[in-house]
Amino acid sequence: MQKQLMISNIFLLIAALLVWQLKNVSCEITTSLKSDGIILNKRLLNAPGECVGNLTRRNHPSVGPLGCYIRNSSFTTDTLNGLANLNFSDTYQDQDGNLMDPGLCIIHCADYFFTFAALTNGNQCKCGNKTGLDAYTKLTNDSSVNQTCNIKCVGNTSYICGGENGYTVYNALTSISSYIAPTIDINQKLEIIHNINKNVRYKGCYKDSLYCNQRLLNGTSEDVAGMTVESCLAYCWQKNYTYGGLEIGSQCFCDNEYDSLTRLSIDECSSSCEGNNSEICGGPLALSIYNASNYGLVNNGNSPVNNDNNKGSSNLNIGGIVGGIIGVIVVISVLIFLAVRIYRQRSQGSKEISQDPPT
Repeated sequence: MQKQLMISNIFLLIAALLVWQLKNVSCEITTSLKSDGIILNKRLLNAPGECVGNLTRRNHPSVGPLGCYIRNSSFTTDTLNGLANLNFSDTYQDQDGNLMDPGLCIIHCADYFFTFAALTNGNQCKCGNKTGLDAYTKLTNDSSVNQTCNIKCVGNTSYICGGENGYTVYNALTSISSYIAPTIDINQKLEIIHNINKNVRYKGCYKDSLYCNQRLLNGTSEDVAGMTVESCLAYCWQKNYTYGGLEIGSQCFCDNEYDSLTRLSIDECSSSCEGNNSEICGGPLALSIYNASNYGLVNNGNSPVNNDNNKGSSNLNIGGIVGGIIGVIVVISVLIFLAVRIYRQRSQGSKEISQDPPT
């Protein structure tokens, strides 16, 4: 009975060691498949509630405009020329001329730290700093306002976007409650934008579609707080997509192809990534597109690692797993050998005792 109990305990110990070792091997395999441990929850942006009719979700001002303004002829200098002072086009206008609305203008101006966003002629946007309205006069007569700021926005006819000589002005920093201002300054933002081409994965800034299920990258997508370039590329790579595109600071889109003819100027991808302000995550209806096809060969999300080195790393992972399995086999073999040896010694001792003559 004692011999059976001893052997049973030995095999219980073997089983415990086997489970412990295989658990470690399993954890190693799981970790190696997590792509730097980044696991992101998928949420389709085109799910019910994300579209209004056949249009994608747009940003809307949470407060009304400051008013309708006209240019004061006594000023020779236009004070709503903030974009020109950054060496960008003085008037912001989307590529096709059919997307402009207050949200598009407000976020574009806010991304560049301007205080005021002014819409004019139904499809144009101008930005100004704290003195941006110095050269403008606010109209207070309702009749004058209706006659001057009377053109509906081409991107959303529910709003007025100024007139031929009128400007519908919003406070760019407070008019959209969901907007998260970056923590960097304008000089840092411009340096990041002008150096973005140094990232070998970066493909450019591209215009996105305002229609549901017709996004430029329409494979899969997600919208999460704390978005970074790396987390988006990891997400797309895990889903086996070639390209990852970021939009308006928190949105990530994936696909295997895109229309390269929709490329925009670099200033239209203006939004800092919510999870890392030192990176650019597209802009309003503008995608920063990156190659995500070999994200597993990336070091810090910026530069491809030498393939041979990566293969070596993969070999090390596989070697570690194989080594763990071999270790299990060795431990089991040793314990079985010891169990058999002890069993034989005990059996031999029992035989010797049974053969001794009685005294």
